[in-house]
Amino acid sequence: MKLNFIGTDTRKTIWAVVIVYALLGFAVYSNVIINGTFIFDDFEYIVGNSMVQDLSSLLLDVSDPRQVGYMTFALNYAISGDDPVGFHLTNVVVHIANAVVVFLLVRFLLFALSGFNDAPVMSHFATAFISGLVFLVHPLQTQAVSYVTQRFTSLTAFFYLLSLFLYLAARFRFEKNNPARSTYAMYFFSVFIALLAMKTKEIAFTLPFTISVLELLLFRNSVFSNRRFFHLIPFWAATVIIPLSIFGPEMGLISQGEGIAEITRKEKIYDLFERSAYEYLCNQLRIIVIYIGKLVLPVKLQVIHDIKASRTFFDFKVIRSLVFLTAFAFSAVYMWFKASKRSSDEAAYFKLYSIGVFWFFVTISIESSFIPIKDLIFEHRVYLPSVGFIAGLCGLAVSTVERRILNYLSLNKIVWFAVAVITALSVGTYVRNDVWTDEIKFWADVVKKTPDKAIGYHNRGNAYAKIGQHEKALADIDKTISYFPSVIGKKLSWEVTDFTPTNMAKTYMNRASIYRHLGEMEKADADFLMAKKLVDVPMIDFDATKKLADMYYRKGAYRHAVEEYSKVLLWNPDDADMLNDRGNAYSSAKRFNEAVADFTRAIAVRPDYMLAYYNRGIAYAFAGDKKAALADLEVACKAEFKPACAGIELVKK
Repeated sequence: MKLNFIGTDTRKTIWAVVIVYALLGFAVYSNVIINGTFIFDDFEYIVGNSMVQDLSSLLLDVSDPRQVGYMTFALNYAISGDDPVGFHLTNVVVHIANAVVVFLLVRFLLFALSGFNDAPVMSHFATAFISGLVFLVHPLQTQAVSYVTQRFTSLTAFFYLLSLFLYLAARFRFEKNNPARSTYAMYFFSVFIALLAMKTKEIAFTLPFTISVLELLLFRNSVFSNRRFFHLIPFWAATVIIPLSIFGPEMGLISQGEGIAEITRKEKIYDLFERSAYEYLCNQLRIIVIYIGKLVLPVKLQVIHDIKASRTFFDFKVIRSLVFLTAFAFSAVYMWFKASKRSSDEAAYFKLYSIGVFWFFVTISIESSFIPIKDLIFEHRVYLPSVGFIAGLCGLAVSTVERRILNYLSLNKIVWFAVAVITALSVGTYVRNDVWTDEIKFWADVVKKTPDKAIGYHNRGNAYAKIGQHEKALADIDKTISYFPSVIGKKLSWEVTDFTPTNMAKTYMNRASIYRHLGEMEKADADFLMAKKLVDVPMIDFDATKKLADMYYRKGAYRHAVEEYSKVLLWNPDDADMLNDRGNAYSSAKRFNEAVADFTRAIAVRPDYMLAYYNRGIAYAFAGDKKAALADLEVACKAEFKPACAGIELVKK
């Protein structure tokens, strides 16, 4: 039976494609299905998420922007509990389904771009088949597939692609005056799937725009004239779902959610209003180029990246990236206009390339433009954008082979070359998936590739602790905490956004647990208290607070100076310099007993701190304790601290 809304392919042909994709997909992801485990955020979003264990509560949680994604996790849990096999299998099935829809969508686009003429059926089929195949086995997709939590990404992509394909198929039937029930069902189902996409992940927000542009390009001579745009209204109306889910609770329109979903919703709001959209855009110009590089040559794949953030548009790396992206975008415009001078068949490939580039930029815009997110880069963000990139390049490749290369090489050699490329990508995916089968292996890979990022050490330490290797765990957690002093209390830059009070408190709690296993109870208690402080004591910017305290001191506002110095000492009570500075403020305020106490603590921390001896001597002198004053000043004088020597003479008088 002919499927006249995607070309002349029969149902048997489509099923053959499905079978090939399924066999290959299960093969390259077999190690993750069989041996995969929960890793990284899976423990927060799935394993430790009580909502996932209660499907009924998720049905009522309308404030959750990712409600549908969580519901699929809950279904997995209801079927097989917390066995990771079911979760990984579902992710792989979703990925295979996406590859099939990529095939159908590219097949339809070529059919439509050829004026709904499917004469060159073999080249159109080859382009669609290769596009879906490359998408299926590309190693860059592993983070969206093998990382269970990123089902949010792959499932949204499925809804996005399927909704778009069904809309285009229904519109084609409407144009052919085929208002059968199945056509209306196809249209309304595409709307329903769009709604699901909007409640799975925020990247679905661009779907109405993509549908609208393709409506304009593919159905320019519509029999419905301007009335055709009424078909778009439900899709645009659906866009209210995402902002309502995020901001609705703040506006009192819907109730707040709970658990990790509510935490992440509030984090999104924080990112939007507290992080710099300008800086984020500058960095995303660079990062999009990185994504393109990994699509072209998928090597050095990594979950965590160590990127020094750009703070200005005038950073050379930003300018260089902007030039490249502008040229890439211009190439799409050039190819579209060049298509007008070509035959309808060749023009279809040029236009497919243009649409692919457009798709890439539109679908990546939610996570890689001016909408700030605390994490600058994650490879799973290119999953949906890669559809357009891959389809566009595959279309140009098939067109080039058909019109140029076949004149020099036999078809057999070209086929073998294509097989070699697919095989290389498949092997790369299979090998990359190995890190997703073991927590320690996974975090060791992170540490190896980003040795200056604390997150790898922290999570590898936790993984070691789970299997009882407490000495190794302690070494990794110590390494993690060694990064903390320079960032605690400061406004977090792009490079250290994970050092929130909650995350740091968890690290201290983890180390406390390790110390208990090692029998070091005093150290365990100290870490527990530090964790409590991180949660209970307000965070401050050390540098700014110190400068403010110094300013108050210079202006004679000693009480305010003491308050500011005390804020810093809450975090580091053994900071000798800060104790000395607060002691001076106490002395100037004639609170000599408190001043002496601070100087004494400073000396206990740093026994050779002669400035503290001198200041304590002066405080004793003003307090009327001449003997104690002389004792301190003599210690400092013997250490050749000259102001102390002069102070001795003054005290004796």
